[in-house]
Amino acid sequence: MSASGGSAKPLSQKALLLLVTDLTGKIGRLEQEVERLRLDNSNLRLDNQALKDEIARLKHLPPRPPFKPSGMEKATEPRATGSGRRPRRGAKWDRVTREVTLQVEVPTGSRFKGYKTVVQRDLILTAEVVRYKRERWVTPDGQTSTASVPSNASRSSGACSGARRSTGRWPR
Repeated sequence: MSASGGSAKPLSQKALLLLVTDLTGKIGRLEQEVERLRLDNSNLRLDNQALKDEIARLKHLPPRPPFKPSGMEKATEPRATGSGRRPRRGAKWDRVTREVTLQVEVPTGSRFKGYKTVVQRDLILTAEVVRYKRERWVTPDGQTSTASVPSNASRSSGACSGARRSTGRWPR
């Protein structure tokens, strides 16, 4: 170990103790200096932002939006049980309870073109949402043939027989 003078002679215990106490004092002073510089830096940042805001005000620019937290803190916290969101409404968000594929009689040589979907909501004692997947075919002569909806599926939202109430929207 050598002193800061560059000599290669080993130091005595007393010299080492003086060197360590001197270095400890320097470290303490440097830590105080760093803390003072950090405080000065944060004050200068605040002053700089105030000047930027003043320039924006003089130029008639819109004010700076308020600072909002990033949301990363929320990601680490457990979610509340009641999120406060309203449930979605309407037939397109209802859970389908039964899906029925309807078939249509087509001449040979027809090409399958997929399904045309109709959703019907029936209110019995329990809600039942039925999606009818109606087959669609194009015949060799160019006409489209689509499966019809079964007769027990009600098309009117008016007077319904029994305990059923249909609220389905049917294509015209």
